[in-house]
Amino acid sequence: MLFRQVLNPESNWIWTLFHIGLAAACTITPYALVAWFYFIFLTNIADALGQLAKGKYYFYVALLFYLVSFEMLGRMAKAAPFVPTELGKYFLLLFVSLGILLKGIRSTTGLTMVLLLLPALLYDLSGLRTFVDIIYNFFGPLATALGITLLYRAPVTQFQINRVLHMIWYTSLTALIFTFLKTPDLDTIEFNLKAEFATTANTSSNQVATILGLGMFLSFYSIINRLKFSGNYFVDIGFMLLFAFQGLLSFSRGGMLIPLLGMAVLFFFRNRQQMRVSRGRMLFGSIVALLGLYFIFQVTNQITDGNLLLRYTGETQGTLLGSKEKTADVIVSRRFTIMQEDLDLWAKHPMLGVGAASSRYLRDRTQFVSPHIEFSRLLAEHGLMGLLYFLLLLAVFRKAYSGLSPQVNKGLFIALFTFALLTTFHAAMRTYVSPALFILASLLVLPDAKQSKNNANIVDRRYKPKGAATGG
Repeated sequence: MLFRQVLNPESNWIWTLFHIGLAAACTITPYALVAWFYFIFLTNIADALGQLAKGKYYFYVALLFYLVSFEMLGRMAKAAPFVPTELGKYFLLLFVSLGILLKGIRSTTGLTMVLLLLPALLYDLSGLRTFVDIIYNFFGPLATALGITLLYRAPVTQFQINRVLHMIWYTSLTALIFTFLKTPDLDTIEFNLKAEFATTANTSSNQVATILGLGMFLSFYSIINRLKFSGNYFVDIGFMLLFAFQGLLSFSRGGMLIPLLGMAVLFFFRNRQQMRVSRGRMLFGSIVALLGLYFIFQVTNQITDGNLLLRYTGETQGTLLGSKEKTADVIVSRRFTIMQEDLDLWAKHPMLGVGAASSRYLRDRTQFVSPHIEFSRLLAEHGLMGLLYFLLLLAVFRKAYSGLSPQVNKGLFIALFTFALLTTFHAAMRTYVSPALFILASLLVLPDAKQSKNNANIVDRRYKPKGAATGG
């Protein structure tokens, strides 16, 4: 099947060019994405499910996350209804449910998380909830729990997880190129201190920046590990800087700061492990990346007439004019207010909450504002069961991480979980990013049985993980 060729690392540069071309085609017609998406899906789903039924997870996981991660390109290219705007949620729920029917449950903890979410569907204290609200706010945590139910400690090798991340990088690249091509002449944009939709294809800047930040993060991972996602080490550096440039132009701070923290985690923990590449090479890549990002920030700040720096230091039009005090809540665009009002709702309804997807209608100062903080939303809408869901999510990662071999890149999984968790504090689960990275961070990654990039299906039988087939 063609998708196996996409997975082949010897063809990286060919498929990099293809995904650039796909983005360009999507600026002309969304049907370019529709055709590619369904071609890959229909020609590979039977093989993926067949492999899964035999206990071979790699091909299934790679196909799942490749297709899911076309979500943002679908939104920007307006490919709905053929590629739905909430593709990540729908596809995870469908594909994972099929997987559970075929392979069964790997994690009773994941199943418990699913059951904890369901009661809040039965009540709505606002009386205003719609099915669209449920899709936006409920399906993300549900998909996360179902994914953990099926894939918790599912065995893949370090090489294989690198290939899965590469597939997500490809789709992030298409989103980047599409956004870049759709951005008007920068001289015509009047930058101010708000999120800039003109540089994100007139799509939510917060969500687009999250994808661009993920692409920057994955490019950095490729650089310090010499994986050559693009087919060339220096081209990887160039793409990382382009991800940063376009992400900074979005004026979404969370979309850029969180991946930077993830990159720091990658460097810090990778520096203390056995490394496939020499420490000198890793340090060189990191220094080049850091200097490049600093340069890009300076250039972007100049393009925006200094507004970018003001934005990152928390200034608003109100604070500059003296009509508004520069507080922590102002700096984070009222997210503290949203969280506080969510906690107030939880205090009034501590056991059951106000019902799934209902909190936005019951807050006072931020009424009708979409949830931005998944943790406080869980508390407000699900009550005690929401708190238990969150604690079980932390427990799943802790146990999955403790079961990893010292011979694999354990820092990667701290970075993935950190990225996923912090993203829920600025964009809730409105994109596929948090559910996907939470699920990937729960996999059981084994050392490569052979240091051979041509062997994509080996699992090292010498390493016997604890409780690999049991629930978390």
